Amino acid sequence: MIRNARASIDLSALQHNFQRVKQLAPSSRVMPVIKADAYGHGMIQVAQCLQQADAFAVAQFGEAMALREAGINHPITVFQGFQNQQQLQLMLEHKIRPAVHQLWQIELIEQLTAGQLSVWLKINSGMGRLGIQQTEAEPAWHRLQQAPVINELGLMSHFANADEPEHPANQQQIACFQQLASQFNAETSLANSAGLIAFSDIQGDWVRPGIMLYGASPFANKTAAELGLQPVMQLTADLLAINLLRKGATIGYGDLWACPEDMPVGIVGVGYGDGYPRHAGTGTPVWINGRETQLLGRVSMDSVAIDLRNIDRPRCGDEVVMWGPELTVDRVAKCADTIAYELLCNASSCR
Repeated sequence: MIRNARASIDLSALQHNFQRVKQLAPSSRVMPVIKADAYGHGMIQVAQCLQQADAFAVAQFGEAMALREAGINHPITVFQGFQNQQQLQLMLEHKIRPAVHQLWQIELIEQLTAGQLSVWLKINSGMGRLGIQQTEAEPAWHRLQQAPVINELGLMSHFANADEPEHPANQQQIACFQQLASQFNAETSLANSAGLIAFSDIQGDWVRPGIMLYGASPFANKTAAELGLQPVMQLTADLLAINLLRKGATIGYGDLWACPEDMPVGIVGVGYGDGYPRHAGTGTPVWINGRETQLLGRVSMDSVAIDLRNIDRPRCGDEVVMWGPELTVDRVAKCADTIAYELLCNASSCR
């Protein structure tokens, strides 16, 4: 599908952010999270760029198989594990490491009699999503230890509130996880982007950076630049029209914004059909011709209106930056009452 909006990817910024992870977690192996098409950045190209990674992590079995088909030979962890015996057998054959989060998955592993399989036992330490319950952790661990095909066995969990470092649930999850890790003498993985930054003492054997690799901040009160990160995606579109509107003229669906004076209004060829957030309102920043200006009115499927009053000699065809180095995706997400993760993923069709 050909659209006017364009999402360009800066692989040098991706490399910079990877090195920032290495600086923050020098004693841990790094497992970049490239699920959801690498948060919209292109799973295959991100994996090819980050050859120095120790492994990769995805959410679904199909993503891992696509990496293998593309010639990516790194260890791959699948957070959702396998859904049936056929997927498990293919993981065994292709050396893909599932996260085991249900007891029935252990039953399927126990039925295997040949080959070598690396596995993560995923514990629900407080997220309440995927994971073996704490009361079932010890018997589950020992069953996996005794399964004939198990080659490597590690312990994994996931934070629910690491983006709020002072949240008391974080320490509860850490205590639960560390107690089990000590009991099992296990290889560990707990720290996501927020966790590896906020809790250096729990980085463990493996860290799993996601959003920080792509140059966005996992924290609401700290910018990506303050964390030493560079934006990887830039979303741009062309200025399609310049309308000279009279005072009182309204713009877009719902007549939500009226011109306070006679003024030039630009129409830009990007909208929610390109992944730009529909709920971004008047005042959301955009960048054109070296200056910041703002969105006006409601976002349409294929276009938005912008204020051109402070822009020097705008012309149709000028490039408008919706987010990128000049304007962080975190700022745009905040204006749309969402998170950078969603915006980046939704813009994948514009690459």
